[in-house]
Amino acid sequence: MKIKWKFILSLFLILLLAACNTNIQESTEPLQEDSVDLEYEVEVIAKGLKSPWEMVVMSDQNFLITERDGRILLLEEGEVYDVAKVEASGEGGLLGITLSPSFNEDKLVYLYYTYSDDNKTYNRVSEFTFKANNLENEKIIVDKIPGSEFHNGGRIKFGPDDKLYITTGDAQEENLSQNKNSLAGKILRVNPDGSIPSDNPFPGSEIFALGLRNSQGLAWHPVTGALYASDHGPESRDEINLIEAGGNYGWPEVTCDQEDSQYINPITCYSDFTLAPSGIDFHTGENEEEFSLYVAGLRGEQVMRIDLDNAGDFIEEKSILEEFGRIRNVVSHEEGIYLLTNNTDGRGTPKLDDDKIIKVTIK
Repeated sequence: MKIKWKFILSLFLILLLAACNTNIQESTEPLQEDSVDLEYEVEVIAKGLKSPWEMVVMSDQNFLITERDGRILLLEEGEVYDVAKVEASGEGGLLGITLSPSFNEDKLVYLYYTYSDDNKTYNRVSEFTFKANNLENEKIIVDKIPGSEFHNGGRIKFGPDDKLYITTGDAQEENLSQNKNSLAGKILRVNPDGSIPSDNPFPGSEIFALGLRNSQGLAWHPVTGALYASDHGPESRDEINLIEAGGNYGWPEVTCDQEDSQYINPITCYSDFTLAPSGIDFHTGENEEEFSLYVAGLRGEQVMRIDLDNAGDFIEEKSILEEFGRIRNVVSHEEGIYLLTNNTDGRGTPKLDDDKIIKVTIK
């Protein structure tokens, strides 16, 4: 696969982005929001994004952003990369992006994207070498992940163990989630080169956890190191799960709380409304013995804040930041979180200058 640098001159880039309704620029006018116990200062960092899915923070003003139609934007430098062969339809397309744990030395970037082969839809994870004006040397890490118009998963992150974790959807074939011979409806765990770690729970398999419907969020507790994941439920019944190696989270047999001991219950379930949780991340509050897990809500059009103690036990949760529409991802920074809105994906109601990256400072 060849990925080309589209433009050299920044002015030419800006003109082209404007022609396709993309207008990336900074805002210096922060807004204010009051919560029950916290105050949030809000600043727009970028705007005019088109169906963005993931952001990697390079610095406070610089991000790598994936857009579902196959574009990667390097915000501050004004560079655009196009990924060939991306099949951008429904919920598929160019989705997750993450950097190697040794990125400063090896310059490796990992992408999760949807593609077609022999009239079938798949997802794959590939490694690329990042350079100033190009992404080169694609190496396929995990291939032939079942794909569909909907339920493609797509979040990829390196864990504290330097293993690559990958969320996949059930590809609208719900029984695949319980099938250990399928990569659909799972959380996968592989070495950076795509090989299978010797300590994976199912020998010879990439599968780390199963029984998921459409997981799109991964985060590790800052103290315990435990892995948490979000999952879309059917007609609400969305879940936040504490992930155990080899754990089975029940889909499609059960959703939310149940008494069957072979399945693991979520730490919280949203059964009275549809949150459609996507990206998640932890942030340390003023009390260093408490941590907040921030959850991006798509259909719910909000951020859900789940407070946990330093042992990972649930304290409380509340809805915040409800005025920005659909939220695809949240990423922690030193003073708060970044939000990535997703109102231009065909399911939202775009507001002026959508979509945006918003910096939220917690006061």
